[in-house]
Amino acid sequence: MLDAFDETEAERIITLPKRILGQIQWRQKDDGNWYMEMPIEAEEQLPLQLYGRFNPRTRNFIFILFYERINLWRLDVGQRHHNPDCDNVGTVHKHKWTDRFQDKWAYGPPEIGHTDSMHQVFIKFMLECNVTVEAKFIAPPQGVQGRLI
Repeated sequence: MLDAFDETEAERIITLPKRILGQIQWRQKDDGNWYMEMPIEAEEQLPLQLYGRFNPRTRNFIFILFYERINLWRLDVGQRHHNPDCDNVGTVHKHKWTDRFQDKWAYGPPEIGHTDSMHQVFIKFMLECNVTVEAKFIAPPQGVQGRLI
């Protein structure tokens, strides 16, 4: 299925109505970062998944809509990006699949502000990806806890 994958197919998948069921649960990795993975259902049986990661030390976070192993659409908050064609994008940016650059090209989304909460950013991103969230969004813990000896 990946052989026939292109920008048109990526856009078609993005526009399909999709939904997240169940509780969004964050897990902590050994490095202190938090992550979550959720299957996404669509009318078609597609291998879709939502991945999120949060670094409590830097407050950077990402959300990625995956199709199989392809990064269809990704939202980064807190880290700059340098595009292949040499322009820089700000600390809030989105990667969208293109035939020319795959997932390496990003743009600054005007609808997301630097003061938006993680919850607000998540909801805006899900709406843009055409994903209905039927679960309550719970952000990962914001503080940094050191390891106990």
